[in-house]
Amino acid sequence: MNLNITAAESLNTAVAGVLARMAGGVFVTLIAAALITALGLVPVLFSGILGWIIVFLPLIMSLGIAFFGSTISESTIKTFFFAFASVMGVSLSLLFYVYTSASIVMALMGAVVSFGALAGWGYFTKRDISGWGPFLFAGVIGLIVVGLFNIWLESSALQMTLNVLTIVIFLGLTAWDMNRIRDLFWSAPADEVGRMQWFGALSLYINFINIFVSMLQLFGNRE
Repeated sequence: MNLNITAAESLNTAVAGVLARMAGGVFVTLIAAALITALGLVPVLFSGILGWIIVFLPLIMSLGIAFFGSTISESTIKTFFFAFASVMGVSLSLLFYVYTSASIVMALMGAVVSFGALAGWGYFTKRDISGWGPFLFAGVIGLIVVGLFNIWLESSALQMTLNVLTIVIFLGLTAWDMNRIRDLFWSAPADEVGRMQWFGALSLYINFINIFVSMLQLFGNRE
């Protein structure tokens, strides 16, 4: 059997596993957000200091895994992934409470299409886009800083600009991540594939959720 064909099949299988894990995380998030909203718990959870904790907990968790992720096992990252997806769902329940169901569905469809297009391009392109990383991560840091500032400023125009930039930056990260994942799995040790799949899924999950949320805030209609 041609070794290149075998390697390509293994690569495709590994990347398919990444996407399946990511989709599972998105499903958990959407179910958690919908359930919290349906039970009428949003006004209770998002009152006072508890609401701020829920809003910022996903950011704190993502920063934590960025610093300590290289030292944890596959079982730990798997547990963290679904815990993170659940916490994100609780956080997003506030948006599910505010925006119409039609807006949520349309934003979800828009996120799926745009994410899929950039993920596919990043996976199949022969261009070297490894240099995108530092610029995109600098953009993410800028989004976080300006977003925190806008909590105090409460500028709708600035928020709209942030939503547009978030979509652009995280679509760029989607392409960059898929390109990076493809290259990593091409020569990944067999005993590291499972762990790498969870980390790859987490990166893509964060990209997708940010794209979805920004599209909802940019184009959605409130209840």
